[in-house]
Amino acid sequence: MNAAFEYFQNLEPSRKLVVAIAVPVLLLLGYYFFLLGPRMTRTEQLRARISEMLEERDRKTLETARMQDREQEVAELDRQLKLAITRLPDQQEIPDLLSSISNLGRDSGLDILIFRQKPEGYQEFYAEVPVDMQVRGTYHQVASFFDEVGRLDRIVNVSNITLRDPKVVDDDLFLEANSTVTTFRFLSDNERERLIEQKKIKGDKR
Repeated sequence: MNAAFEYFQNLEPSRKLVVAIAVPVLLLLGYYFFLLGPRMTRTEQLRARISEMLEERDRKTLETARMQDREQEVAELDRQLKLAITRLPDQQEIPDLLSSISNLGRDSGLDILIFRQKPEGYQEFYAEVPVDMQVRGTYHQVASFFDEVGRLDRIVNVSNITLRDPKVVDDDLFLEANSTVTTFRFLSDNERERLIEQKKIKGDKR
């Protein structure tokens, strides 16, 4: 690493600028292809699986009213459903989860410039909880933060990433990273009924 810093320090000013611009771009591309892309794919798969399981459970619940021998199948679907949605926090857990994300940024050495929760977006069975986040630090610190977020047990996606204002300070490349950090929470039956009544989501009340 010291050799790389020494090489960077000995570059001509024009080449230093090229490196200062290229490194954040490469960091962003690497994050997308190796962390964000696969995680978004897993998130979509989990959403689809939960929706399928909920629909199957509801269908079998209706069948159970007519066929008592389906009770065991419904119980098994409920068990699988509970296991799947453990990765989606409930409403009460959201503040702690967002606090954990903010702390990850600080633990990575970043200066948190903006951490602002935005209005939730609602889907049929879950809510999206987006947060505008702006941080500043070295590109190593930014990369470490994205990596830690990707390792959380809960589903958390980082999107709309922009890196700007690169500056070399004491042989370190500092930059500003703007992104949208989105987690998800499962809607309770009461919430779903209320949102259906308000026509914010589609569906039938239970």
